[in-house]
Amino acid sequence: MLRDRVQRSLAPRTVVALSRLRLPRWLRRPLRLELYFAFDDPYVAVALPGLLSLALEHGLPLDLYPLLERGIAGDPAARQRQLYSIVDADRLLLRGGRQLSRRQPLAATDCAFLAAWTEAARRNPEVGSFAAAVVEALWLNSTGPLQRETYAELHRGILHCEPPAETEQLQAALSANSRRLRSRGHWESPALRVDGEWFFAHERLAQIAERLDELLGAVR
Repeated sequence: MLRDRVQRSLAPRTVVALSRLRLPRWLRRPLRLELYFAFDDPYVAVALPGLLSLALEHGLPLDLYPLLERGIAGDPAARQRQLYSIVDADRLLLRGGRQLSRRQPLAATDCAFLAAWTEAARRNPEVGSFAAAVVEALWLNSTGPLQRETYAELHRGILHCEPPAETEQLQAALSANSRRLRSRGHWESPALRVDGEWFFAHERLAQIAERLDELLGAVR
């Protein structure tokens, strides 16, 4: 439908334009990086390791917001986008000598427990390391159905505790992450918000690095 085509065409440009309307530096909150991502999204295998490195290099916190709900509701091309994202993520990974092992799309329900475990570990300083290890195991080192015990071992080894029960409270927190993403003008994974500006993180790591240098240079 024409409405669907217009929405998909205008939405990205509108988000970018609005995100560039910024307050003076002295009126803004301390600089933080917010990453909204879904474990069923292969692009996260590109984005998350790079963002963790940038955050460490620049001495900035990277706040993770795992998602179960993303995208444009009723998108008729959703399946085609899933298939293309695997091909494209693999192309991006190959630039750094890595490669996807998983060649078929995952559903959000397949990864719901991983999103819940990550959300529960929000205040753990090793949550980024855990999420990155999960993404690597999920997309670069496995195929077929997810083996929960594999990820439970990562949880114990990195976060030093047993995985939590998947409670209604955690489900509500994940839904709140999706609402937070949309309320700030975005809808998709992996989306990074820095100083009110949005980036598709898997394809804009170099631009994110440049922007961080600009922002930090302005306050030194």
